[in-house]
Amino acid sequence: MVSWSALGRSFGINLLKNQIKTPTTIQNATFTTSKALNGSHGAKTFVLQPSRWQWHKFKDMFHFYAMLGLIPVGAIIFYTNVFIGPAQLTPIPEGYEPKHWEYHRHPITRFIARYIHQNPQQDYEKFMHAIDEERQRQKLRKLEQQIIKKMAERQDYQAYYYKPLVNKYHRINKKTGEEMYDRMGDDYKE
Repeated sequence: MVSWSALGRSFGINLLKNQIKTPTTIQNATFTTSKALNGSHGAKTFVLQPSRWQWHKFKDMFHFYAMLGLIPVGAIIFYTNVFIGPAQLTPIPEGYEPKHWEYHRHPITRFIARYIHQNPQQDYEKFMHAIDEERQRQKLRKLEQQIIKKMAERQDYQAYYYKPLVNKYHRINKKTGEEMYDRMGDDYKE
C-alpha cells in the first residue's frame, strides 16, 4: 500500500511542482510562473519513489546469463552449420551396422543423440522389463486372490507365523522329553 501511494505522489503532484516553469506570453503580455530563488536554502522535499534496485539487478543477471549462454551456443551453432554442415547419404558398407546416432542428419542432433539421449534399443529393453515386472505382479496378485478365495471356501485361517518344522530339533526335543519322563516318572506329567 505504501508503494502505491508513493507511486501516486512521485508521478502525480510532485512531478508537476518540481518542473521548471517557463515564461508564457499571451497577447503581448509576459507572465512568469517560476519558483522564487531561495539560493538553494528553501524548503526541500524528499520525493518517495519505489526502489528500482530489483529491476536493475534482474537486468544485470539476465544480461550476464544470456550472454554467458547465448554467445557460446551461438558460436557453436554457427561453426557447425557453416564449417561442418549436414551429413551426406552414402551406401552402408558390407558387414557394418550403423550406430543409433548415425541416423540423424544434423551434427548437433547427432551429438545430442550420442552423448545426451539414451540408445532407443536400451529404452525399449527397459520398457519391456517394466512390462514384464508388472505382469509378474499381476500373476502374484491373481494367485493371492485365488488363495484368499480357497481359504474362504474351506474356512481356513492364515498362518502368517508358520515355521517349517526341522526334524533335527523335533528329535532333540522328543529325546529330551523322554529322558525327563524316565527320570521323573509319572510326576513329570503334572
